[in-house]
Amino acid sequence: METSMQSSLVASGNTYNPSLIVLRDKGYDLWLEKADDGSSLWCARKGDHSFLAYSGPELLGLVVLRESLGENWNQQSPDIYGELIDRMED
Repeated sequence: METSMQSSLVASGNTYNPSLIVLRDKGYDLWLEKADDGSSLWCARKGDHSFLAYSGPELLGLVVLRESLGENWNQQSPDIYGELIDRMED
């Protein structure tokens, strides 16, 4: 499948700081913690909600997931993930 794009954004090292800027602008407290394997966990908190991720963009994604879907964030239907995997295998 060929797709024409005028611009693209790839999650990589140069998206970490912009992701953190957005989170701070949204009012989240940010910090890093050491994981058991020595890597860093990126952390955010606002009110009663805390988030942990392995990268800045991942952290922003979790926050947006929670902000968009609220308490019902763990929606599994429709199964878009499965649809995309199936389409890739065809």
